[in-house]
Amino acid sequence: MWREKLKQGFLENDEIMIELSIGGECGEWFPSIALYDKENDTWYYFDNDIPPGADQEEGLRNAIEFFEKLVIGLEIPVLKLSPLKEAPQEVYKKLTRFLEGLRDEYKS
Repeated sequence: MWREKLKQGFLENDEIMIELSIGGECGEWFPSIALYDKENDTWYYFDNDIPPGADQEEGLRNAIEFFEKLVIGLEIPVLKLSPLKEAPQEVYKKLTRFLEGLRDEYKS
C-alpha cells in the first residue's frame, strides 16, 4: 500500500513526510526523495545514489526500489540539509520510526 502512495508523490505520518519527485533532462529521468520534518518545518534530502531512468517510469521504479531497500534495512539513509550539513540524529530517529511502521506493513 505504501508503494502506491509513494508513486503518487507522498508518504507521511504525524512526524514526517516523504516526497518523491522525478525530473527529466537530456533523456534521463532523475528521481529525488526528500524528507520534511513537520515539527521543525525543515526539508532534508536523501544523499543516497538512486539510479536515473531512461524514462519516467524507470526513474520511478528506481526510486521505489531504493525506498523499499530502506524499509527492509538493506540501505542506510544519508539525510542532508545541505551538501556539507547532515541531518541531526533526531531526524534519523523519526525516519527510523516511520520505516518501522512501513516494515510492519511489508511483513503483512
